[in-house]
Amino acid sequence: MHSPNMITPKKRIPPRIVWLVVMAIGPGVLGLAADNDAGGMLAYLVTGAERHLLWFLAALLALGPLTFVVQELALRVAWATRLPYGQVIRLAMGPVWSRVDGIVLHVLNLVILVTEFVGMAMGENMVGIPWALAVFLAFVLVLAVTSWARYQSVERVLLAISALNLIFIPAALLLHPTAKAWQMAVAGGVTPGLAFLLLSLAGNAIAPWMIYWQQNAVWAGRVRTLRAGRLDIILGVVSQGIMAAVVLTIGALTPHAGSALTNPIRWLTREDGQSVGVLFGLGIFNAGFLAASTISLSSAWMVRESWVPGVYQRQSTPTRVGLFLLHFTSLAIAAIVAATVIVPPGTLALWAQALGALWMPVSLITLGLIARNRRIMGPMAIRWKRQWALAAITALFIVLAVLAIQGM
Repeated sequence: MHSPNMITPKKRIPPRIVWLVVMAIGPGVLGLAADNDAGGMLAYLVTGAERHLLWFLAALLALGPLTFVVQELALRVAWATRLPYGQVIRLAMGPVWSRVDGIVLHVLNLVILVTEFVGMAMGENMVGIPWALAVFLAFVLVLAVTSWARYQSVERVLLAISALNLIFIPAALLLHPTAKAWQMAVAGGVTPGLAFLLLSLAGNAIAPWMIYWQQNAVWAGRVRTLRAGRLDIILGVVSQGIMAAVVLTIGALTPHAGSALTNPIRWLTREDGQSVGVLFGLGIFNAGFLAASTISLSSAWMVRESWVPGVYQRQSTPTRVGLFLLHFTSLAIAAIVAATVIVPPGTLALWAQALGALWMPVSLITLGLIARNRRIMGPMAIRWKRQWALAAITALFIVLAVLAIQGM
């Protein structure tokens, strides 16, 4: 028997479990962290400023499992085919659809890239850098990092940088909201614009380019086992949801004197103070840099896979072998538009996420048709339960799109 005074030793987490978690951190975490991009974070801030905080937090909680289902399915397709996703679409549905999907997604990615450069410039602008110079510096930085020789080096640097997204937490802790502020944050009934905000929220949680990124991560050899890949996705979903909830709450608890759409960070600084504004600006810069690097690489790979038959090694050549010109041009176009943008940044951020959500049903249907194809998937082809789950997610995006259009 144990003595009453004897201290029972605490159970320690086995080192093997800790090691598995650390080793699982990879492209799934990176892709989902990058999906909390500058445009997404600005959209969360603006969405939170529209009240309805409990509604939006509930939506985030519901979207987490849906995001896992989609990304796990992309992982399954990648594991079964061991091919880049553009080549899988070409194999399953023909070169015409592969090219159409590649073109549409590249255009959507360009819109998202504009929001990343706008976000980075807004962050730099908070520390006194003029707008045009801020956009140029952001362009140079993204181009330099994504043009490294080894993909593994790029991914590890971006993973380390993704940890800086935690800077939104101290920004939230500096708010010190009153009881009335909390009451106002959860206030609000059903309004015509609510569906559009929810559509934008869904588009930020699950974006079409993320399917390509997950697939390409397996192809590039960054996912060692299915178990590790699933754990990686779970970690990414959890971290994405937490940071999205933090930024939504910041927007909801900020006094609402004036519109947040024109310049969300300036609005935040005016209402909550310089310290909150600077921290949020640094977070937005980091989120924009992470997403611009990730999305631009994914988009360049996607276009080549959609148009050019064959399989290309990318472990050591992320933007080489004919890709650099496309990569450079895409970043340059996005930077030029960002430097001259006339659309309010908050509005631009919301629409960038919503446009991705509008194309998401097409991406999900394509993914589902591939995943159920036994000729391509073999024994890993999905059965009816997964097919119904994917159909339900597709229907959710369609319903949100219809309601958003009706509410305009």
